Amino acid sequence: MNTKPTNHADIEGLVEDASLQFFNTFGVEARAKYLIQITEIEEFRQAVEFARDNFLECLVIGEGSNLLFVHDYPGLVIVMKLQGIAREGSLLRVAAGENWHQLVEWTLSHGLYGLENLALIPGTVGAAPIQNIGAYGCEVERFVERVIVYDTQIAKEVTFNHDDCDFSYRDSVFKRAPRGRYVILEVELRLNSEEQLLLDYEPLKAVVSKLDRVTARDVFDAVCRIRRKKLPDPKLFGNAGSFFKNPIVSAQKLEALKAQGFDVPSYATDDAELFKLPAAWLLEAAGWKGRVRGQAAVHESHALVLINLGKASGEDVLLLAQEMSNSVLQRFGIALQPEVQII
Repeated sequence: MNTKPTNHADIEGLVEDASLQFFNTFGVEARAKYLIQITEIEEFRQAVEFARDNFLECLVIGEGSNLLFVHDYPGLVIVMKLQGIAREGSLLRVAAGENWHQLVEWTLSHGLYGLENLALIPGTVGAAPIQNIGAYGCEVERFVERVIVYDTQIAKEVTFNHDDCDFSYRDSVFKRAPRGRYVILEVELRLNSEEQLLLDYEPLKAVVSKLDRVTARDVFDAVCRIRRKKLPDPKLFGNAGSFFKNPIVSAQKLEALKAQGFDVPSYATDDAELFKLPAAWLLEAAGWKGRVRGQAAVHESHALVLINLGKASGEDVLLLAQEMSNSVLQRFGIALQPEVQII
C-alpha cells in the first residue's frame, strides 16, 4: 500500500500560490505553485515525496541572495532552514541553512581561521559550495572536506569528498547537475587552528598594510568595511551582489586588448596562459555605472551590481543585464556570464 502523501493538505507548512518577493534579495515579485520552509530533515523528505507524487519540479533555495526570478515557478520551492554546527577539533559539520556570514563570525570567536576573507558574503552555508563562493583571493573550496547531499534521483543521502565536488571558478558539480538533483544538507569544513592570513588581493592589502600587526579579526573587519562600502544593503535596494562572473581570457586576448589601448587590470590564475579580468572594470569602461533602465539600475558605486529601485520585475533586471553584457561584447570582444542564477 502506498502511504506517501499526495495531497498538499497532508504537508504541514506547505503554502499554495506563494509570493516569492521576500525570498529573494532582489525583492522582485514572482509566485510559486507551492512553497515550504524546512527546519527538519523529515520535513524535507516529506516535501520531496510530495513533489514526486505530484510530478512537480523542486527548487531549493537558502536566502535567495544569488538568484533572479524572471518567471513564476510552476513547482515546489523549498526554503532550506536546517540549523546546527558540530565541531571536532578543526573540523566543522554545518547544516545547510546556517547563515554564511554568521558562521564566519562564529569560527573567529571559537579560534578557527581561514574564512575571514569570505566575510559578509550573503547567503547560506548550503549555497557556498554550489557557487564555490570566493572573495579577496580566497575560495571556499580551500576548506571543504565533504558535502552531504540528498540525491533526488535515487532518493538517498550521498557524501561527496572534496575531489568529487569538481570545484572550479564559481562552479562545482552541484551547479552543473540538473536543477534539483543534488540538495545540500550539510557541509564539512576543515579550518586552521592557527592564523594563516591571505593578503595577496590588492584592495585588501592596501587596507591592512597600515596596521603594525595584522590578525584574522583585522582581515575580517577590513573585508566587511570594503564590502559595505562597495555593495548596497538589499534592505534598501534589492540586489544580489555581483551579477556577472569575472571573465577569464587567454594571454593572447589580454595582449590584444592592451594593443588596442585598453589598460585593463588582470590577475594571474593557476594556468600561466589564462588571466582573470575584473568585470566591474569592463562595465565601468563601457559607461554602465549609475545607469537606469526603468525600475532597474546599475549601482552608482559599483558597475557590477544591479539594483531594484523599488518596483522592478525580474525581467526588467534581466533585460538590463543583457544590454550590459552585449555592450561589453561589442567593445571588448568578451562575453560576460551571469554569476546569478536566472529562474
